Amino acid sequence: MWSMWSIWSWKCCKTRKKNDIRFDEELDEPEARIDKINNKLNFSKANRGEESKKDEINESVMILVKDDNNLEEKKNGKNKQNRNIYKKDKKHEDEIKVNDEDKNKKNDDEKNGEEEEENEIKENEEKEDKSNKEENNEEKKEEFKVILIGLNNIGATCYMNATLQCLSNTDELTKFFLNEFNYEPNNSKKIMSNEYYNLIKKLWNKENNNKSFSPNEFKETLSKENPLFKGIAANDSKDLINFLIQRFHTELNEANDQNNFNNEFNQNDQLNEQKMLELYSNEFKEGFNSIISKLFYGILEIKSQCQQCKHIKYNFQAFNFIEFPLEKVNQYNFNSGKRLNYSINNDNKNPDIDLIECFEYYQNPELMSGDNQMYCNICNKNCDSLYQNLLYSTPNKLIINLNRGRNATYECNVNFPEILDISSYVYSNDGNNVYELYAVICHIGPSSSSGHFVAYCKNRMDCNWYLYNDAFVTLCEKGNEYKKGMPYILFYQHIIVE
Repeated sequence: MWSMWSIWSWKCCKTRKKNDIRFDEELDEPEARIDKINNKLNFSKANRGEESKKDEINESVMILVKDDNNLEEKKNGKNKQNRNIYKKDKKHEDEIKVNDEDKNKKNDDEKNGEEEEENEIKENEEKEDKSNKEENNEEKKEEFKVILIGLNNIGATCYMNATLQCLSNTDELTKFFLNEFNYEPNNSKKIMSNEYYNLIKKLWNKENNNKSFSPNEFKETLSKENPLFKGIAANDSKDLINFLIQRFHTELNEANDQNNFNNEFNQNDQLNEQKMLELYSNEFKEGFNSIISKLFYGILEIKSQCQQCKHIKYNFQAFNFIEFPLEKVNQYNFNSGKRLNYSINNDNKNPDIDLIECFEYYQNPELMSGDNQMYCNICNKNCDSLYQNLLYSTPNKLIINLNRGRNATYECNVNFPEILDISSYVYSNDGNNVYELYAVICHIGPSSSSGHFVAYCKNRMDCNWYLYNDAFVTLCEKGNEYKKGMPYILFYQHIIVE
C-alpha cells in the first residue's frame, strides 16, 4: 500500500519533470521563443487596441444605456404623467358621464314630466272631445229623435186629423214651413198659411213628443174660411186636401199675376196642339210660383174630338190630385174583357183593382153624348165628342183619390205598389214618372158620414210607418199595414231611379 507521503513525492517529481522538459525546449529554441514573445506582444498590443475600441464601444454603450435609462425614466415619468392625466381625464370623463347621466336623467325626468303633462292634457282633451261628442251625439239624437204627436178629435174631425198628418209628413212642405215660411200674423192674405204654420210647429216640437193636442185654432180658422167645414158635421178628406192646397198656393204664390190661365186665344188656336201648349206653358210659368205649385201641381192635356166634323180641340189645365172612380174602373175592365164574371152590385163582392188599371181607364177616350154633349166651335153646336184626359206632366207629389162613390160606399180592394212607375201614361215623358208611397188615408166604416178616417205615414226621421189614429200614434210592425183598411187617398213622392 502506498503511503500518503509516497503519493505526494511521486506527484511532485512528475510535475518537476514536466517543467524541466518545457524549460529545456525553450532553451533549445531561442528564436522560436523570441517569435512567440513578439507574437504575444503584438497580440497584446492588438488586444489593447481592441480593448481600447471595446472600451470605447462599451463606454458608448454605457452612454446609450444611460440615455436609454434616462429615456426610460422619462418615459416612465411620462407614462406616470400620462397615467395621472388619464386618471384625471378618466375622472373628468366619469364626472362628465355622471353629469351627462344626471342631465339625461333630468332631461328624461323633464321629458317624462312633459310627456306626462302632454298625456294628461291629451287625456283631458280626449275626455273633453269625448264629452263634446257625447253631447253632440245626444244633441243629434235629440235633433233626429223621432217626433210622434197625435191630434185630438174635437168633434167628427178625424178626416181633418188624418189629412193634416199626411201633409205634415210631406217632407219638403214641412221643411218649408219650419225653416223658410215668413210668419205674418196680421197679414189677412195669409190666414190659412199662418194657422198651418202654428200647427206644424206644435206637431214637430220635440218637447211635446209622444203627446197629443187639440187643433182648436186651426179648426176655428178653417170653419171661418170655408163654411163647408163649419160645425161638427163629418166631412171628406178629399175636399179638405183640395181646399188647403189651392188656398196655400193662392196665399204663397209669388207670381205677379194671380189670375192664371185667362189669356185670350182664338178658336183656331184650340185646333193647334203646339200653339195651345206654348200659351199654357208660358202662363203656368208666370202664374204658378209657390212651394205648393212646385210640389203638388202637374199639367193635364185635354182632347175633345167632334164626332161630326172630326176636328180635335186641345186644352191644358193644372191639377193637384187625380181622382179614380173605382166603380167606373171596374165597369171599364168588364167592358174591355178584363173582368169576365163581373156585375155591378153583386153583394159587395167587387173584384180587386190594380192601381195601374186606374191609369189605363183615366186615359181611355170617353164618349160624351146626350146631356154630356160638348160644344164644337166648327159646327157651332153641341155634338157628341170623344173626351180624353192625358197626363202631360206630373208633379213632385202625386195625390190619388180612390173615389168609392157617394158616401164612400163602394167597397173593393185596390192593389197599389210602394214603388209606382207611370212612365207609360205620361204624355210628355219628361222622366219624372217614378214614385214612392209615403202616406195613405184609409176609411173605416159604411160611409164617409158615419165612418172613421185614419192615416198611415212614413216618418221622415226614421223611415218607419206609423198609424195616426187621432190622438194615438203607433208603430206599424209591418210596413204594409195600410192595406188592411180601405185605402181612400194615396200620397206618392217622386224618386230618381238610376
